[in-house]
Amino acid sequence: MRAFFWFFGLVLAALFVGALIAFPAYQLAATFSHFAFHRVAGRIAMLILALELVWLCRHLNIRTRSDFGFGLPRRQFIQQVLVWLAIGITTASAGAAFLLISRLRVIDASFVFSGINCTRLLLVGIGSGLTVALIEETVMRGAMHTAIERESGPWAAALLTAPLFALMHLFAKVKIPSQDVHWGSGFDLLIRSFAPLHHPLLVLDSLLSWLIVGLILSLTRALTGNIAVAMGLHAGWVVILRVLADSTVANDSPSYSFWIGSFDGLLGYWLLPWGALIGFALWITRAHWTDYASTQ
Repeated sequence: MRAFFWFFGLVLAALFVGALIAFPAYQLAATFSHFAFHRVAGRIAMLILALELVWLCRHLNIRTRSDFGFGLPRRQFIQQVLVWLAIGITTASAGAAFLLISRLRVIDASFVFSGINCTRLLLVGIGSGLTVALIEETVMRGAMHTAIERESGPWAAALLTAPLFALMHLFAKVKIPSQDVHWGSGFDLLIRSFAPLHHPLLVLDSLLSWLIVGLILSLTRALTGNIAVAMGLHAGWVVILRVLADSTVANDSPSYSFWIGSFDGLLGYWLLPWGALIGFALWITRAHWTDYASTQ
């Protein structure tokens, strides 16, 4: 548990320091281009956390490629990421089909269907998916999992990282209008990001969605000893979510509205049976895929 509290403490420190310097960073960024305040604050907190993790990984003796989840040979690692990227896109597309068929999401009236637009949307999604997956999996299922596993075993590592993974997805989703940004806006963003935890039922569906996703990804890490499968699945899921976010909008559908949350209009209780089915499928077929994806 000591390793988990080290990581948790540094996350809190990164959020605090990020809130402290978010406004001057926003002002500096404004000299180059217009960026939303919540995005600047989120990137600053991520940068601070990355710097903290450099020190913590040295302190906890997390130094090798294998410690960070990259234990497979490079060619095999890339192959596994690409295979599971395709599987992630396929499984997420089934969820996207449910959202569209049930009309919980409808095509944005401003979105123009064309070869160029669709190609751009897909490329942006793939770029976003691979970037997010690389960063989050290296930290959560890589360094953090390794540190906790050394003390408490792989399943304890899986069960401890998944809830933190879920909670962190609340941060920097709140938008603060540019005219309202001031020196204290970093702390306003921090407070407003986690304010729903005072009324957890308001975001329970989204938290459970992120939790089951985190558990699935942690399962693959525990079974294979590396993050190739987790990175591919994670990237594939983000690709489809990004495509949905950029081309569709939430739609009130009385028949199915229970299944989707109000936090982002994408996640919701629909992810629970979907995730349970994927986790079950991964578990019962583990003998057929773990040999190809496991660190020797």
